[in-house]
Amino acid sequence: MKFENTYTIIMILALLVVAGCSNNSKSSILDSAVVDTDKNPNKVIVYFFFGEGCPHCSAEKPYLQEWAEKYPEIEVKYFETWSNKENAALFQEVAGIYGIQARGVPTTFIGEKNWVGFSSSMAPEIENYIKDCVENGCESPLDDFEQRLN
Repeated sequence: MKFENTYTIIMILALLVVAGCSNNSKSSILDSAVVDTDKNPNKVIVYFFFGEGCPHCSAEKPYLQEWAEKYPEIEVKYFETWSNKENAALFQEVAGIYGIQARGVPTTFIGEKNWVGFSSSMAPEIENYIKDCVENGCESPLDDFEQRLN
């Protein structure tokens, strides 16, 4: 009997370790979006899909970092798609939820909007949308998707 209890405890601990170590990008992006927005209804999640070495992606990153510092209500989630097949598949799925095709990077999803590509002339439009979401909240197609998962 003592051996069976020890075995059961070891199996439970092993399952907890495996579950804690699994790195499923799809569930982590969507699970964290729900947790964050539950704490703060005006929490804004920015999903940034990029390719390492992409010059337009590199040009957008400093803006994202600046906005994350300027607006503590936002959280930027970065997903490199060129060398990470899971992130590339996630990009396809998220784009489909938004009703667009995953055409290229960078692609940024915030609330109900998305931007494909980047130039500094796009920065004011993106920042204004972030400000509006922070002040008034904004819904995201990923909110409904996440509710279907739960």
